[in-house]
Amino acid sequence: MAAAPTLAGCVPLDLFGITCVRCAPPDEVLSRLDVADLDSHPQFTEEEAIQHFGHGFETPAVRVYSSEGWTILLDVEAHGSLLQAPVLTGLSVGAEALSVWKLLDATTQISHARDGELLAHFNAWTFEPAEGIDPSRLNRALTDVGLFLDKNWESGEWSVPGMALLAVEQEFGLVLPAEIVRGPLPTVSLQHLADRRCVGS
Repeated sequence: MAAAPTLAGCVPLDLFGITCVRCAPPDEVLSRLDVADLDSHPQFTEEEAIQHFGHGFETPAVRVYSSEGWTILLDVEAHGSLLQAPVLTGLSVGAEALSVWKLLDATTQISHARDGELLAHFNAWTFEPAEGIDPSRLNRALTDVGLFLDKNWESGEWSVPGMALLAVEQEFGLVLPAEIVRGPLPTVSLQHLADRRCVGS
C-alpha cells in the first residue's frame, strides 16, 4: 500500500508558505483578502506562477486548493504575507486558520488563529514552545512529533520545517496531495498586501 501523502512531501522544506483556512470556502477566503472570485484567475504550476509574477517579496501571490473543508493557499516564492497577524486573524473570522512559513536560512514559523483572534505563534529560532492566548493545541501538536526533544534539535538529520508540517497535518487533519501541488492551480496576486505593508512601514 502506498504511503499517505504528507505536507512535507509537497513542498521544498527550505522554501515554502502554506496557509490553511477551515470552514470558509475559497471564494470567501479570497474575499477576505480583497481578491475577486476564484474563477477569474489563471491556473499556474509553481514554476509558471514564478515566471508570471516574478521573484521576491514585492510580488506575493498564492495558488489555491480546497479539500475536506479546508481552503489551502500555497505561497508563490514563500513570501509569508499570510503569516502576518492582521491578515491571518482576518481570515479566521468565523473559522480557523493556520500558516506555516519557511524561507531558506530563516527560521520556521507557525501561527494559529480562530474566530478573529491569534491563539498562538511559534518561532523555531527561540527553541521555545508557542506563545499566545491559547497555544495549547499547537504546542500539543509540536510535542507529539518530538519537536521539543533535545536529541532531535541536536540531530543533523532532523528537519524542523518537516516536523512543523507533520505536526499541523496530524493535529488538524490537513490533506494536500503532491500531484495536486505539482499541477496547475488557480493563482491570485496579493500585490495589494505588499503595497499596504510598504505604506504602513
